Amino acid sequence: MEPLNSLRSLADIIIALDTTTIIDISDINGSIIYANDKFCEISKYNRNEILSKNHRIFNADYHPKEFFSELWKTVQCGKIWKGEIKNKCKDGSYYWTDNTIVPFLNEEGKSYQYVTIRKDITKRKQTEDTLKKTLMKLDTSNKELSDIKFALDESSIIAMTDKKGTITYVNDTFCAISKYEREELIGQDHRILNSSYHTQGFFRNLWKTIGQGEIWRGEIKNKAKDGSYYWVYTTIVPFLNENEKPYKYVAIRNDITEQKKAEELLLRSEKLSAIGELAAGVAHEIRNPLTTLKGFTAFLMEAETDYKKQLYLKLLLEEIERINFIVGEFMVLAKPQAIELKMKPLIPIIERVRTFLKSEMNLHNVSILLDVHDETIEVECEENQMKQVFLNILKNAIEAMPDGGNIHIEVEVKGDSVEIIVRDEGTGIPNEIIKKIGDPFFSTKETGNGLGMMVCFTIIKNHHGSMVIDSKVNEGTMIRITLPYTS
Repeated sequence: MEPLNSLRSLADIIIALDTTTIIDISDINGSIIYANDKFCEISKYNRNEILSKNHRIFNADYHPKEFFSELWKTVQCGKIWKGEIKNKCKDGSYYWTDNTIVPFLNEEGKSYQYVTIRKDITKRKQTEDTLKKTLMKLDTSNKELSDIKFALDESSIIAMTDKKGTITYVNDTFCAISKYEREELIGQDHRILNSSYHTQGFFRNLWKTIGQGEIWRGEIKNKAKDGSYYWVYTTIVPFLNENEKPYKYVAIRNDITEQKKAEELLLRSEKLSAIGELAAGVAHEIRNPLTTLKGFTAFLMEAETDYKKQLYLKLLLEEIERINFIVGEFMVLAKPQAIELKMKPLIPIIERVRTFLKSEMNLHNVSILLDVHDETIEVECEENQMKQVFLNILKNAIEAMPDGGNIHIEVEVKGDSVEIIVRDEGTGIPNEIIKKIGDPFFSTKETGNGLGMMVCFTIIKNHHGSMVIDSKVNEGTMIRITLPYTS
């Protein structure tokens, strides 16, 4: 009874396998001698087309010859082979199977037939293939994103903040232009760069825009760690969560400092051109009658014996001289004159102006300290005009120190330029005022005519140089003049 039960159990197992698994049997030469319904179903061949055929009819040309050589070498040695094979159906489509090939051995231990049990894994392979392609696309996308980030990092100033404006990321270009280390910026907000140039309303409008999830674009003046200023054109992009609320902001900036300087120079040039045309006509019309007035006043003063009248005439002469000085400044502002530039020692020019201002320095308790690295420095200039520049600048510095103090003048050669820095310890100038210095007729002094600094800018420009003003309220003002230098 027990052998019979064993045979029945074996038959049940074969039936179960036959209905759920792809099975075929091959002879020692590899010719198919049995194929179940599942085999016919997946290969799309009927049984008569399969029997006595070799497995090469299912070859998908996917695996190399070495693959099948290794397979046959294994099973011919009487060992079980396991592996995945891509096959080709009768209709040209493909399917994958996970295979176990079991060699059946005779009494001599030699293989006489092979039973192959297969499992259809086509869907799994398709999923793997889709996943592989997706990963490749992601890898390509990541590389493209990496390339875009690299390009942006190289060309733009980039920062990221959380929704509160706290900086979470800055690139190297950001650090370079702001002169802050990355560690000094992370965890801070952008107030660390505030130049006090823009109004609170400007920043309120900015935050209102990005807080609503909209992109903000505009120009911002920032202050670097060393106190210098730079301009950036800024695009701030809000990143939104599932509730359409910003959870972080990415700011992409471009340095436009040189562009802003050029715009400022162009605007100043246009103003100078306008005032220059006016100056040329007015100065000419005033100077002729002024000469007559001065001559007759001096004549009357010499002839007058009354002391009181002499004082009046002397005062009149001083006022005429003051008008003449203003007319002289007008003449400098007129269209470029044919000035003759000659090589002149720079330090003696500054020394002579300092000597001229001696009485005014004593009156205001001011000292002018000269720090020179080379006493023999020469520049190509028109001496009287250079004197006028230093006279105007130093007079302003003295008047800016009502309680006295020191004015420091530093002169140094830097490459192909001579740099003259004048620093005072005065009351300083607010940023909104600095922007207007040099504008026609703008002055903060009650008796000023607004032409002095405008004249200075014009003279330095005509000498192919530049002049920059920087100031801090209650700390003082610094004026940097740069002139061409030939050793």
